[in-house]
Amino acid sequence: MTDYSDHIGIIGGGIAGLTLGCALLKEGIPAVIFERMPKETSHGAAISLSVNALRLLDRLDIYADLKNQSFVHNKASIQGPQKQICSFATPEVLTTRRQTLMSLLHARYVSLSGKIFHDYSLESFDSIKCEATFKNKEKHIFKHLVACDGIKSVIRDTFFTLNQKPKYSGYSAWRGIGKSDLQEIHFALGPGGHIVNYPVNNNKDVSFVAVRKENYKFKESWREEGSPADLFDDFSNYDSSIFPELEGSLPLYKWGIYIRPPLKSMITHNITLVGDAAHPMVPFLGQGACMAIEDSYSFAMACKAKILNLSDAQKVYDFVRSKRTKKIQRLSMMQGKIYHIKSSLLVAARNAVMKYTNLPGNDLKRIHDYDAHAETKNHLST
Repeated sequence: MTDYSDHIGIIGGGIAGLTLGCALLKEGIPAVIFERMPKETSHGAAISLSVNALRLLDRLDIYADLKNQSFVHNKASIQGPQKQICSFATPEVLTTRRQTLMSLLHARYVSLSGKIFHDYSLESFDSIKCEATFKNKEKHIFKHLVACDGIKSVIRDTFFTLNQKPKYSGYSAWRGIGKSDLQEIHFALGPGGHIVNYPVNNNKDVSFVAVRKENYKFKESWREEGSPADLFDDFSNYDSSIFPELEGSLPLYKWGIYIRPPLKSMITHNITLVGDAAHPMVPFLGQGACMAIEDSYSFAMACKAKILNLSDAQKVYDFVRSKRTKKIQRLSMMQGKIYHIKSSLLVAARNAVMKYTNLPGNDLKRIHDYDAHAETKNHLST
């Protein structure tokens, strides 16, 4: 058994886990990551990151390299299944392959002398001893445990609300990356569904997410591989030119979007939840990865200030993050309802608001203006 009793043990080496590892090590706090997968796989996924996350990545010395390998937007356009509705200015949004961000976070973590152990699946955790047992029978003792292991979090299932398994949201999503000359974020809204396209670099690689509302029984993996023909059949009421060129692209995947109800608290004795382990959400505001980055950064700040009493650090984290993440969960679900309106009268009203007001851009600005560094610092000073 290895003694990591002066380390923060992190379960999960995704965006949340690697961000937390980088933030802790930069603050001089020892951390170690255990990831169940032998290696990272992204399944064609891309992500969007708004300023609320980018300013934190800049503080972690990642933003400059990320920007060089990604695409930065300040404009969006919206259409119906066939007809253009409007264009509007947006706050800065960076879009990129998930793998690009993961690689940069991993490189930064390693440069800070961080260790990550792959193929380590958590079996159990003794919260009194702060001792983790993995399925390979290894045991490790930590100063504190942070669960960054996603919506299927073993830690959440064991130590938080019991018998509250992930629930299908009613939405499914096709995701993939093709080729296009698109230079902005583009939305196509239709009854019961919507499509979002955006460049992820300057090489004409364009990611799309095509979401529809449907009752469907997904496999345990929550994703199924499909073909362009299957995709076009699901969205036959849309102009097919909305999608990037998919011939020769990586495999396409159809995902079930799952959620969990908000928790009263994201902390318990010796355990803190971060990212999707704490607050999985539908992706309609593009804030899932941003919330994980905000969580990770805020918890590291709290640990630095309260290193002699991590239970106090947990309380600061829970206070600062709970209200913010619950609000974004709620607004994300509402955004899906707005996108998928079926009533012709309500569609006309929605389109008029988008076309003749600044509400879409202003709503995004309020979300993006949030500064997790400032919010956590303010609460630590009170």
